[in-house]
Amino acid sequence: MTGIGDLSRRLAALDLGELKRSLLARAANRLADAARLRAGDTVPISSESDATRAVIAAGGEEARGREFGTSGARPRPFLAPSAAELGPEIASEIASEIAGEIARAIAELP
Repeated sequence: MTGIGDLSRRLAALDLGELKRSLLARAANRLADAARLRAGDTVPISSESDATRAVIAAGGEEARGREFGTSGARPRPFLAPSAAELGPEIASEIASEIAGEIARAIAELP
């Protein structure tokens, strides 16, 4: 490495947008799949993501009743447990991928 100035310029030029989009899309799909396994076929579950967030959603009265319960049925949550179970692992994977990309950028310095 030739100096802090070179490092600073290299890091400033690093574009992590596409990597973040890809990682968050993968995370959203993984969480949606886990929620589908818990919820069964009667609850429609979708996911979307961009470079800053991943959203998993479940639609319909069936989803609301399952996740939070009703006056006649106890809650059988599927979204919150999926996020609680997979969230730390997914966050660690995302951090590792981004750290790896930064390390590669530093390694390319003369």
